[in-house]
Amino acid sequence: MIDTACNQILRATIDTETQLGPDYYLTINNNNFVGRMVLQRWPILQILGGSWNATATFPPDFQPIPANCFAIERPIIGMYGTSAPSDSGEGGQAVLIAPGYLTWAYGRNGIQIRVQYVNGWPHTSLTANANAGDEVIQVDDCTGWAPIPGTTQGACGVMKDGADQEAVTCAAASAQSGPGTLVLTQPLSFGHGAGVMVTTLPEQIQQAAILFSVNQALVRGATATTIQNIAGTGETTAAGADAMDAAARALCAPYKRVW
Repeated sequence: MIDTACNQILRATIDTETQLGPDYYLTINNNNFVGRMVLQRWPILQILGGSWNATATFPPDFQPIPANCFAIERPIIGMYGTSAPSDSGEGGQAVLIAPGYLTWAYGRNGIQIRVQYVNGWPHTSLTANANAGDEVIQVDDCTGWAPIPGTTQGACGVMKDGADQEAVTCAAASAQSGPGTLVLTQPLSFGHGAGVMVTTLPEQIQQAAILFSVNQALVRGATATTIQNIAGTGETTAAGADAMDAAARALCAPYKRVW
């Protein structure tokens, strides 16, 4: 429901996106010939690479574009000096492309540009118990946690474990995405059980998840309850559910994709 309200997936994912240009979302600066590609998901954390193909070429024959030929137009500032986006909803959804790859040589929409990128807020959970003093934890998704090339600190997240809640910062990851291990910059202060959530998602998004959950519980509870029909009386069902739904959507608004 949060992803639907925001028109995008908020947790960190690796996406491959292809667009045609030059045109509205894929343009050229006529002064310096730098290309600009507006991507669908934000904030963009890292560009992994890309390729290009003449649109009229069938089957497509994509030629590589090195990752260092892309630049994030509005990089995130980061939370606490790490690679995790802050709660403020900062960061852009456009990348710049080095001159020469996107041209008017093939006419309007004559070139396809394909980009693979990491976006969103790193989010995972423990797949095995972790003990106090451990500097390596096993998780179900490493996406976005590792330091971006050229930096030493990865994402800073919070282990949501009641009174034992603590912040952790990633120094390295065993995989680019999917299950693996995260190496921490500091040993754990507390022990944590398998299933404990480790997240950089904004606190208000987590609050929205609570409100959406209560909304669903109220609605389902009301529809599952048999209420005697008494003439001349009215019964309120799922009281407050609509208000919680509206409040949750309001909390999601700053993170909504605009196109």
